[in-house]
Amino acid sequence: MRRDHDPRQAARVSLVKHRGSSAAKVQQERVEYVGADDGLPTAVMQVAGVRRQVKLDSGAQFTVAGTDWMQYGDRVEKAAPVDYVEGIGGFLLDVVGVWRFELQSVFGEAISVEACIVQGCTDEFLLGVDFMRTRGATMDFDNSEVRYSKGGRSVVIPFRTYDGVGRGRIAVVRMARRTQLGKCTVTPIEVAVTAKDGERGLFIPTQHMGAVMLAPTVTIVRNGKALVPAINANGEDSRLPAKKELGKWVPLDGDVTLLQMSGELRR
Repeated sequence: MRRDHDPRQAARVSLVKHRGSSAAKVQQERVEYVGADDGLPTAVMQVAGVRRQVKLDSGAQFTVAGTDWMQYGDRVEKAAPVDYVEGIGGFLLDVVGVWRFELQSVFGEAISVEACIVQGCTDEFLLGVDFMRTRGATMDFDNSEVRYSKGGRSVVIPFRTYDGVGRGRIAVVRMARRTQLGKCTVTPIEVAVTAKDGERGLFIPTQHMGAVMLAPTVTIVRNGKALVPAINANGEDSRLPAKKELGKWVPLDGDVTLLQMSGELRR
């Protein structure tokens, strides 16, 4: 069978060599490990019941994954499109085979992906141009999402960008699922946030919601979701659709102190 890509040519990916401290600090030795380039847009997916980070690499021709990911998928009995990949700086990593993974987005949408397993990289997963092209997907940095159509329905993969030291930038907050609000009620609603478990942040509403009012709220992310209060001032039930953008998420550093209103101020 003819391959669309010469297997002797290396496909480029945004992997770099990092240096970390070894256990033998007395010898001042440094060990190298291969990881993704800092700053790649990052989504959080569920695979085999585990939440993992998946990075979007628009500079990679093919989707690749580290060897730790093999436990979450199944090997595909077909030849890999390339024999090795080339990281930033020109180093080469062997491709050991192709695995298929069944991912699930924060909205519960199933996404099947095939990836080249790369020897020498462990925990990274980079979605390449092949994933985008075969689905006709578009990457929208204004709304921090990848979007494509499947079976007449829109599939949305929210992502988040990070600065050079690994701190998450402001993220978009969306409805995690369709929710109906009773008339004249205050209801905690579940919103989807691309953030690590336990991250504390400030939700800032930015969208007009008609009779439904949302307030700035400090909350914590659990399993990619958080709770914020919604006030339905309408005299009848209101419905909020899934995936609807509600506002922004501003991460709060651990050393940020939140001031509370004291009794003196309420007088």
